[in-house]
Amino acid sequence: MSDPSTRIKSHMNKDHQLSLNDYVIVYDSVDPKYLVEDSVHITDVDTNHLVIEYDLIKPNSATSITKTLALYWTDAEEAENIQVKSLSDIKGKLIAMAKYCAEKQGYAMTKITKIVGPSPLALSIYPSWLVLLLNAYNPNILKRLFANDALFNRIVKFLPSAVISAYQFTEINALKIAIGLFIVHFGEILFVSRPLLKKHRTPENVRVYWYLMHIIEGFFVILRLKKLT
Repeated sequence: MSDPSTRIKSHMNKDHQLSLNDYVIVYDSVDPKYLVEDSVHITDVDTNHLVIEYDLIKPNSATSITKTLALYWTDAEEAENIQVKSLSDIKGKLIAMAKYCAEKQGYAMTKITKIVGPSPLALSIYPSWLVLLLNAYNPNILKRLFANDALFNRIVKFLPSAVISAYQFTEINALKIAIGLFIVHFGEILFVSRPLLKKHRTPENVRVYWYLMHIIEGFFVILRLKKLT
């Protein structure tokens, strides 16, 4: 069985690349644009200090240099002021440092990198948008499509009058409703999902998918993002 120091190094190097990058950016004042992100790794850790090696790209050059950060726990500023007296204190110290370093850069310590699709309820919004847009373009398209559908007309007879009235209202005002929903959803993207994705350092290509889903689904996307954070 490996010793605690080896387990800490292995765990951090394997699963917490983002935190390691943040450590050198903040504690060693490294410019992120020159940091070779996947090069950052812990080489030594004990009750006194943490040693990290990383590569920096030389400005105006394709070459890189390897640097070492020897960070003593007493010098590692963080909000909780955790003291490392034994190896069991290191986990809490590293977490507090990760939070501190991320916040110093205006970020969260976690990163959103995946796309979570809609729930069955949220999925139902997609065909609703199709109906709305078809009615906004020409209400007669759907009327002609289902006019001679015996099953559809039989089902309609059993629907409550309130449902029929609601559909007729959306049919008449489809364009206004579509524009209104687009404005609301765009506002949510601008003031909620965009800042949230930026704070959690979501890659640009992943953000685009979230924005497209948000335009259609609205607050359902916000709920999914909150679960990821």
